[in-house]
Amino acid sequence: MMSAPNIVQQIFVTQILSVNSTGEAIIQNVPDEMATEIPRVFLQSFTAGSITNLSSSVLQGFTCTSVRTIEKAQVKKLVKACRRKGTDKVKLVESQLTCMFNRIRGEPDITSFDLFPPDVLLYYDYSLVSQSNCSFYFEQLSDADFSVFSSELSYKRTALFDNARNCLGITTTNLTKAQITVLGNMCCYLNASYILNSDESILEKLKTCPDLSAAQAAAVQTRLTGGTSRYRLASTWTETTLRNLDTFPLYMSSDFYDNFDKVSHCFKNDPIGAMKAEIRQSISSRLKRQTVTECTAGVITKVTIYNTTFPFDYPNINQFNSCLSAAVVRDNLEVITQKVHQQDYLKIVLSKLTTVPEDQVQVLGPASRVASADQINTWNITQVDTLASLMDTTNGPLDPSLAKAIISKYLSVEGNKLESAELNAIGGPNLCSVNTEVLGNISQQSLREANALDVSNCTSDKLKVLFNIALQAFQTNSRASVALYQFIQPYLGEQTHTHTHTHTPTHPHANLQQ
Repeated sequence: MMSAPNIVQQIFVTQILSVNSTGEAIIQNVPDEMATEIPRVFLQSFTAGSITNLSSSVLQGFTCTSVRTIEKAQVKKLVKACRRKGTDKVKLVESQLTCMFNRIRGEPDITSFDLFPPDVLLYYDYSLVSQSNCSFYFEQLSDADFSVFSSELSYKRTALFDNARNCLGITTTNLTKAQITVLGNMCCYLNASYILNSDESILEKLKTCPDLSAAQAAAVQTRLTGGTSRYRLASTWTETTLRNLDTFPLYMSSDFYDNFDKVSHCFKNDPIGAMKAEIRQSISSRLKRQTVTECTAGVITKVTIYNTTFPFDYPNINQFNSCLSAAVVRDNLEVITQKVHQQDYLKIVLSKLTTVPEDQVQVLGPASRVASADQINTWNITQVDTLASLMDTTNGPLDPSLAKAIISKYLSVEGNKLESAELNAIGGPNLCSVNTEVLGNISQQSLREANALDVSNCTSDKLKVLFNIALQAFQTNSRASVALYQFIQPYLGEQTHTHTHTHTPTHPHANLQQ
């Protein structure tokens, strides 16, 4: 079951919960590996005695409101239990983190920073940090996710860096290796001056950042092309250098790739598919394409496709088109869509399919992103796992018009409707692509048992429909107004905010005040 698609695991967990959904039964019956599939509404039922048995995945879904019924000592154990690293890290949102800090702020070991999750330290009252202990605080903070700050509390990120500078004696933009180590993930938010002037170890730290701004990327490129002790002079760069640069090349300008022209043939052996596609596109875009109607580069067969150099043996898109037959695409579709990344090439792959049976629709992967609405209307989309595969975000963003076409095709099948499994598969942004009539048919139970949906891109009329369903869905399950607010918060907008106050008297930022 653990190797089954995510959507199948969700349905499996839903069936388990339909038998018994008490806190103890959930812990007993749902495998730890599937705990992330437990609908958040069921996590209110956990008691103090069951906290020590919670897995990282369950802790991630535990709402702050639930700790109101738990003894103070147990709350602290819960917070400490969330201090996990790597793949076991408990991903928490701002409302949970602020609530956790406010629950432990009076504890005698509050300054034992290594006992609590780094993300909780982000919301500490800095007056609790003494000058003699501040370096230890920032060392423990180095692994925190600084992107968790909301726009309202983003000032805390700036304040933290100001405090770090005072603590570590930083007076210039020339950071030492030791200072960079202590700052850790905070380096992801340093401006270009720090990147240009600091110890080159800052480059390795920036590799771990979720994103780089244009100014940061330009500074990184300047440092790299200027020569470093690790990567040496640009004139000596090889395929190994390219791999060691990790995702940096994806942020670089086109002239960065001039340093690799002489080793462009090495790209064939690069195992990182997405990077190969980007690099090859940047280099080959400067080459004039020839119009070829006859296959001269070699007919593409199953053996060709499984070769590690495919599709890079076909740099000319016209040759790729001429040498690829519909029969080969049909018989090897899954492998082809896993190896081909460029949109123009994917369009050719898709054009070879005159009819697409459902088992092949499920393996279209990135090719589904270049389809037209007319093509989608010819596909068989009858099963929820087919819907889930088409909505899979790892295949890239889905144009709203295509999302609407896919969902409409699925709902056109008799008996299909938007239940919790479908809502989880579709996700909030794609859900906003359908009409208000479709949204109005979502049941309260389906929305209640679904994951929290990010519907911030919905129009006000669609948001209002979802809000009304959510309000009715969660009113009967939530024991407190704060809990109700937390559940319906994803469906709030300016149009519904006033309405909310009549049902949830607690301030919208109640979690910050607890």
